[in-house]
Amino acid sequence: MSVLGKITKKFPWVKKAYLACQQEFAYLFTMSPKDKALVRFRRAGGDSIRFNYDIKDSDVVFDLGGYKGDWAAKLPNQNCQVHIFEPVKMFSDDCAERFKDKENFHCYSFGLDATTHKADISHEADGSSQYHSKGESEVAEFVSIEDFMSEHGIDKVKLVKMNIEGGEYDILEQLIRSGKIRCFENIQVQFHDIPEINSEERMKNIWKELEKTHTLTWAYRPYIHENWELKKQGV
Repeated sequence: MSVLGKITKKFPWVKKAYLACQQEFAYLFTMSPKDKALVRFRRAGGDSIRFNYDIKDSDVVFDLGGYKGDWAAKLPNQNCQVHIFEPVKMFSDDCAERFKDKENFHCYSFGLDATTHKADISHEADGSSQYHSKGESEVAEFVSIEDFMSEHGIDKVKLVKMNIEGGEYDILEQLIRSGKIRCFENIQVQFHDIPEINSEERMKNIWKELEKTHTLTWAYRPYIHENWELKKQGV
């Protein structure tokens, strides 16, 4: 056994300190900006941050990129009206089965987007996307978010979560153009790095526009999660 091995066996805290130093060194000198953001996110509480909202029974929540309903199942209030959008059929079927006994959970086998259209979408679990393809795919349906809200008489959404592998750019740009962005009290979004759609420049432009209507309440950048809260009238 090496000298270090003997020391760590006798004093376990030495190994913990050594590993902590290794991790800190990697954070400071070798990690990518995105990996650093993920470390900060986890140190701040990780996924628990994504559910710190005062949601009432009467509130409406949108889950864009619902996958199998994992995020929706952790909402702090399970009595509000939850609309879950998942364009990959096998995942939306799982979601519908999961919440079949909850009348206030509505699962849709289509995604929301800036416009109504169909597109190929990859089968990559919770990373399925219409902007890249790895292996199997299917033709999925997407519905205009504004048309959906109009047809269902929804003019206020307490919280919208967007984790849609690139679709966030078109949706947010459209909502900003139309002014409907003010219908969303909280916008929790994960931007995705997709050079083919000029994602970085579009993300920065969206930030500038959101600053006019919303306040950034927390963010782990780049490309992890962030939340924007609607400004009070007159602010």
